Amino acid sequence: MIGIDIVDIKDPLLHLRTADHLRFIKAKGDQYPENIDPILLYWIVWSAKEAVFKSKRQLKSFDPKLITVIFSNDLHFSSKKLLGTVETTPRYVLATAAPPSMELMHQIWMNHQKASSQKIIRERIIAYFKPLNIRFTLDENQLPLLCVNEEKEFPISLTHHGNYLAFCIEKHDILES
Repeated sequence: MIGIDIVDIKDPLLHLRTADHLRFIKAKGDQYPENIDPILLYWIVWSAKEAVFKSKRQLKSFDPKLITVIFSNDLHFSSKKLLGTVETTPRYVLATAAPPSMELMHQIWMNHQKASSQKIIRERIIAYFKPLNIRFTLDENQLPLLCVNEEKEFPISLTHHGNYLAFCIEKHDILES
């Protein structure tokens, strides 16, 4: 149960959001961090909810109004049995979510290529974990698993938006060799 989402806040195709737009994604019980620019706050909340959604690994439509997130002022959040964190930079917002006991690893890359983001992120992950023999398989919901050395499969969460690609996976000794 891991999830990741990235929003390229410099993407020229991204629709401008204001504090008023939060009402379209607000769930009952949501608690947001204070003193954050409303446009940035929208993308912080959106990415947190999308990371929670992806962690469930189900084939449902994403509806942010059905996902409650409770933030502390340091951009850590909780949602039911998950904990998460949001990282912001002047260029992107990145959120990860997982059960409290799970230690995660993630990586972010710039993507300036015009090819399919899905293909590029998979190629970058394979290169990232060399010399391990990495390939991708799918779970029963057709969501990605990372197959390592033809013996172990691990759920992996992928994200891409604008100029960014990223993945998140649970830390395992075999992946750190």
